[in-house]
This record gives sequence, structure tokens and C-alpha cells, in this order.
Amino acid sequence: MRNIFLQLPDPGQRRNSWLLVILFSLLIFCTIPLARLIQGLFEAWFGRRAYFVAAAIMGVFLAIVLASYIFRRRKRRIARRLGWLALLLAGSVWVMRNQFQTPAEAIHFFQYGILSFLLFRAWTHHVTDRLIYPISLMSLLLIASLDEFLQWMMPGRYWDFRDIRLNAMAGLLIQGIIALVINPSGIQSRIQPASIRLLCKVALVTLLCLGGAIANTPARVDIYATRIPFMRFLYNNESVMAEFGYRHRDPQIGVFFSRLTMGELIRTDRMRGADVGELVRRYRALVDYREFISLFSASSDPLLHEFRVHLHRRDHYLSTAGQYLEKDPRRFVHHLTVAYRENQLLEKYFTASLVASGMVWDHATLELAAGSADLDYPYTSPVSDHLVTVATELELWIALAIIMALLLFIYLRYGRDRAPSLE
Repeated sequence: MRNIFLQLPDPGQRRNSWLLVILFSLLIFCTIPLARLIQGLFEAWFGRRAYFVAAAIMGVFLAIVLASYIFRRRKRRIARRLGWLALLLAGSVWVMRNQFQTPAEAIHFFQYGILSFLLFRAWTHHVTDRLIYPISLMSLLLIASLDEFLQWMMPGRYWDFRDIRLNAMAGLLIQGIIALVINPSGIQSRIQPASIRLLCKVALVTLLCLGGAIANTPARVDIYATRIPFMRFLYNNESVMAEFGYRHRDPQIGVFFSRLTMGELIRTDRMRGADVGELVRRYRALVDYREFISLFSASSDPLLHEFRVHLHRRDHYLSTAGQYLEKDPRRFVHHLTVAYRENQLLEKYFTASLVASGMVWDHATLELAAGSADLDYPYTSPVSDHLVTVATELELWIALAIIMALLLFIYLRYGRDRAPSLE
């Protein structure tokens, strides 16, 4: 294992290393249209838990190989390296248990863990100091961003910053194992100016990609999609790169998200609620929910869009709750809890729209939901939960500009080659 981490100056080896990176990246990209099909077949044959079983097997195998390497090949600082190995593997278990929304997301660790290793091997032909680790990780982020961009362009697939974060965690895990557990002898401690320049360049490109994603809001997408013929298919794209809004907390209901402030939401509903509710009532019999959402985008009418989504979520959970009454009482309670909380949001913040739509619950329905709901459950509505609420777009751009300025300073201050000594 030792030799595969040493720098290989041979041009043929360098070409082959980068060819592996390119081919493996293309393999990831080519699976995008088939991902749902492959996932469905895999789960039909082996079950959803098979992802975690496969991840556990791979983790145990990796631990055995690395422990064997530590004891047999490089007998230095054994206790420290074993400690790092245990800590990194424990970290990967924590990520899988607490960060994954579905078991299928374990695939991210396989794909981008392997890619992280391949990037490290490729960069060893150019970088021989410790900056190879952040350079490899930044390169992985670029490829992960391109992966998400291709998904954004694909019908039925979505851009997700969370997927990029999971991919980065997988890459960070592998880079940590290489640096702290394997500790290749070919990596020097002294940082070279050329490595600083390379890191700054790769980081700058990564930040520019991030800035492009932040700026690519639905309103802007709709503008250029209507003006550029070959991009018309992106108009009202249900996959959103970045959309900004607010996270609201109501002490009596829970947490919900909106493109409007709480005051704007109430005022807009008072002003336009009658028209919004009438539009929903009229179209309800003509088009289905998905078609309605496609016709009336959030960027063109946030009140109408959010009201319709909350209404659909309330009615869906109410209508499907009955099937769980006997076979799964806990799920029955959960469904009615969701329906009741969504109805509370509608009654309080979409009052005029709800009345005009003719979809106000009667007394019997309200009593049924309130009597069966778990009112102690801390409810957070997932409607519009993709909205960026930690900062405004301007604040994020200011932060990016500061980081870019810092990178430029580091590039100019520390990236210059040192003049040869005259002694």
C-alpha cells in the first residue's frame, strides 16, 4: 500500500491517474438518469437496509486493511494512528445515522469516497506537501457541484446543497484517513509556494461556482429561460438551486417557512386572499395538484403557491390517515397531527385564502383531528423548507467577497516563489 501514495513523476502514470479521475466522474454523471431505476431494483432485490449493511461490511473491511497496514508496514506512532482510525470510522457511522434522510444516500460515501482517493493519487503528481489534502477536497467539491448541476438540468432530479455536503463529508473522511492514518511518506511538511497558488486557484473556482448557484434563483431562471429558446425547458423548473426566505416559529403551532415575512404573509392574505382562494377553488376541479403547482410558480405568486402546497399537505394527510387506524395506530396519530398543524397554519396565516377556497374544515373534522393529534409533538412543516434562511443573498455575497479577497491576499503574499539565497 505504501508505494501507491508516493509521487509518480512518470508522465504516463500521471496521465493514467487523471484518466481514472475523469472516467470515474463520468461514471457518476452517467448514472444520474438511471439512478432512480437502479435504486428501485436494488431495494426490490435486497431491501432498503441493504445499503447500511453494505456500508458496514465495507467499513469493517477498510478497518482491517488499515490496521494491518499500521502494524505490518509502517510501525510508527501506532497508538495515535489507531486512535485516528477509530475516530474517523466513528464519525462516518455518526454521519450515516444522523445526516442521511434515506438509506440510499450511503451511495454518496461509496462514490465520493473512491473519487476522493483517486483525486489524491492524481494530485500527487503535482503537489508533494500537505496542501494536497485541501486541494483534493476542493476538487471533489467542484465535481460534486457539477454532479448536482446535471441533476438540476434533468427532469425529475433536483439540485441539493445537502448532497454536496454529504459528498464533501465522504471526501473529508478519506482525506483524513490518508493524512492521519496512512500518513504517506512522500508528503512533505514544508509548504511550497506553488501549492499555495494552486490551492487558492481551486478554492476561488469553487467559490465562484457556489456564488453562481446562490445567484441562480427561480426568478432569474425564469427570466433567462423565457428569453433564450434552447433553455425554455428550465422555465418554472421544480428543481431550485437557491431561493431565499424566512424561518418562522409560532409558539402555538411550530416552525414553518415562507418567502414572505410573517407580517407580509398576513397582510398579503388580507389584500389578495379572496382572489387566491377563488383561483384555487376554480382550478381544483380542472387540474390536479402537480399541474397547478407547475402553472403557478412560487416566483410569480408566493402566497398562492404556498397556500396551495399547505392545503395539499393538510388534505393528503387527513385523507390517508384512516388506513392506519387499526394496522398502525402510531402512524394514524402522526397523520392527523400533520393535518391538524397544517390546518392551524392555514387558519392563522392564510385566513382569507382558506375561506374563499371553500376548504374550511367543518366542526366534526376539526374535532376528530384535534382529538387524535399529538399536540406535544414539535411540528416543523416541510413546505418550502429548502429556502435559504440563515442569511440574505446580499449577506452571502459579502461573505464570499471577503473570502475571495483573503484568498487573493494569500496568493500574493505567500504564493510567490522565494528568491534564491545569495550566500
